[in-house]
Amino acid sequence: MIGASNLRTRQGSGIYQTGRERVVQILETALEILIEDGYQALTLREVARRCKVQIGAISYYYKSRGDLLQDVLNMVLAPYGENFKAIRHAKGLSPEEKLVKLITLLLEDIQTKKTTRLFPHLWMLANHDPFVAKAVDSIYLLERLTFASLIAKINPHLVDEERETLAVFISASIAGSTMFIGFDKPWSKGLPLYRAMTCRALLDLVRTITPDQLAAYGWRREDLEPEWRTPTILSDEEHAELIASVRAENALPEAAPKRAAG
Repeated sequence: MIGASNLRTRQGSGIYQTGRERVVQILETALEILIEDGYQALTLREVARRCKVQIGAISYYYKSRGDLLQDVLNMVLAPYGENFKAIRHAKGLSPEEKLVKLITLLLEDIQTKKTTRLFPHLWMLANHDPFVAKAVDSIYLLERLTFASLIAKINPHLVDEERETLAVFISASIAGSTMFIGFDKPWSKGLPLYRAMTCRALLDLVRTITPDQLAAYGWRREDLEPEWRTPTILSDEEHAELIASVRAENALPEAAPKRAAG
C-alpha cells in the first residue's frame, strides 16, 4: 500500500484527501492488472469493475488509459529515486560498500513479481510511448548517476565518458539478469550465489579497470568528444533539471571535472 499522503501524481489527479484515497485505490488496482494480466488488460472499465465502482468514478480522475499509466509509473518509479538517494547518503559506508549495497538492492528488486512482470512491459511500451520512454530513461539515469558518483570515488582515473559507460554496463548487466533470476524464473533460487559473484565481479571491475586496459580493446581517449554529454532522450532542459535535483541534495559536486589526468 502506498498511502494517500505519499502519493505522487499528475497535476489535477486528486487534490483533496478523499480524492487522493480514491486515486490510490485506482492506481493500486491498475498496477495489479499490469502485473497479473499485462498492459493489454488495463482499461478504465476493468479498473472500475475491480474497484466495484461505476466507470464514471474512474473517468472523473482519468480520461484515458494513457493518463492512468502516467500516474502508475510515477507511483512505481518514485521510490527508486528515494532508495538511490538513501544509498548515496548512507553513513559509515565506504564507496565500495555503497556500490555493493546498490547492486544488492537492484538484484533483490528484480526478484519481486512487480519488477519481473512490470518492467518488460515498460521496456516494450517505451518503443512507442514517449511518456513511458522518458519515464524509464529518467529512472535509469538516476540509477546510473548513483553508480557513476561511486565509480568516481573508487576509481578516480576514469573520465566522465568512461565512468558513465561503466555505469551503463553495470545497470544493463543487472537488468538483463531479470529473465534468469527474476520472480518465478528458473534461476530465481540461485540468487545468493549469483549475487555474490555479481558483486565480486562488478566491484573488481570498477576498482581495477584502467584506460590502458580499455585501449587494448580499441578505446582511445583521443577520440573523446570535446563536449561529451550523457546519451538520453530527455531534452537539455529536462536533463539539466534532473541533474540539478540530484545536486540539490548534495549527491554530486557542483562541477565535476570533464577530464581526468592520465
